[in-house]
Amino acid sequence: MRRLLLVCAVGLAAIISGAIVFQSLPEANAQKNARLQWEYASVTHAYSFSPVKDKLNRIYGMAEICYVAQNGCRRSEIKYELDYGVFLQERAVEESTESRVAASRKAAQIAFQNALAQMGNEGWEIVSSPDLQFEFVNIDDYNKFDDKSVLFSSSDTKAVYFKRAK
Repeated sequence: MRRLLLVCAVGLAAIISGAIVFQSLPEANAQKNARLQWEYASVTHAYSFSPVKDKLNRIYGMAEICYVAQNGCRRSEIKYELDYGVFLQERAVEESTESRVAASRKAAQIAFQNALAQMGNEGWEIVSSPDLQFEFVNIDDYNKFDDKSVLFSSSDTKAVYFKRAK
């Protein structure tokens, strides 16, 4: 009988201690999540060179990534090179201002997609809708500035935001 009482007492003690541990787990997780720190980034612009002025066979699309830091934005540029001749052949269209504009937008779109893919591959989680306008810049202005953000008006800038745990 003593053994039965001892076994029951040990079993009851194990159940109680298990319940205490189980109840404290959500608090531990909540504390851990409260201490979780994030870093942030955004794809701020997707653009190509002005299709009217820059009539080259290679059309470049670019997307700019801003990695948010305490002292500002650490910028990275993703470039995509589109062969305009292949673009025309694939679509069976002739050289025109409209086809050059379409090719420039396509190059910027692919650069933007590559930037999103890079962010995903680096572990970034998208936290906003990917609704970025594709823009055109003058190649001469582009070559003047290291910080390409000066080429764009901040009033019409839409960015795609990301976060990841540190």
